[in-house]
Amino acid sequence: MKEIKFHEYTGRTDDPNVKERIHQVIEPWKKYVPGGISLIGFCSDEGVKRNKGRTGQHLGPVHVKNKLAPLAYTGKLYEYGNILADEDLEGSQICLGEHVTRVLESKQFPIIIGGGHETLYGHYLGVRQYFKDTKIAVVNFDAHFDIRKESPSSGTMFYQILKDDKNIDYYVYGIEPASNTKTLFDTANSFGVTYVTMDDLRKSNFEQFNEGLSKLADYDVVFGTLCMDAVQQAVAPGTSAPSPNGFSSQEVHHMVEAMAQLDNLVSFDVSEVNPELDVDERTSRLAASIIYRVIQERGAHGTRSD
Repeated sequence: MKEIKFHEYTGRTDDPNVKERIHQVIEPWKKYVPGGISLIGFCSDEGVKRNKGRTGQHLGPVHVKNKLAPLAYTGKLYEYGNILADEDLEGSQICLGEHVTRVLESKQFPIIIGGGHETLYGHYLGVRQYFKDTKIAVVNFDAHFDIRKESPSSGTMFYQILKDDKNIDYYVYGIEPASNTKTLFDTANSFGVTYVTMDDLRKSNFEQFNEGLSKLADYDVVFGTLCMDAVQQAVAPGTSAPSPNGFSSQEVHHMVEAMAQLDNLVSFDVSEVNPELDVDERTSRLAASIIYRVIQERGAHGTRSD
């Protein structure tokens, strides 16, 4: 089991007698207290290192949680802590999965903050452990398929999932053809992946995404992941592989918020914030803003962990 470090939230207070910001309402995680949202940090960049990327994502959870702290909120929110991953990537992912399962067992909605996108595989392990025999869909907002057939890294998670789990479907929005070879497209097609490129999303005025939402509503369970390198470099410069043609801030807010309204959504993660490459904490701030939208939506919808 990996070490877990509790995050301390601080921020301004407008009225000391009224709890109305995240840093005021968030509480230490409580087991078997149903309802509410639990924030789990995954401090890892070993997957990015193995993928020959630029490391620094292990700092992401602390920076994103700091940006969440002052935001206005009065709902039920728990701080689970930050998992301090290490070079044992596979063991760290198993550890994350165990903690995601614990949160789901407590009938709460987990939001996982990475960390490199290897975070997603640990996230998946936790969801599948709890929902053992259900038909699952995973939704990825990403410029890359992350479907390489090689040793585990931040670029292999979906290959790992799809080769072993025949009861899961993969949807990915925002694919950049220039960043994905024919080999990767062929692999995605062989697994029946549903994908839409960034340009096709915009040409259809995001109608292809809306059609996907209708299909997702028919699954037993859906979980989501956002790789911050899917967002335009101008607003998210702090990533290992920044994208000049990624989602705008408005586009990614809209899409994630729409997904968060699905009744069968059980969990969500945001990955690939690299504070060492960021400019004026733009990427951390944007990630926090997107997570905040999910917190608002799931706070209104409740949790689905049955």
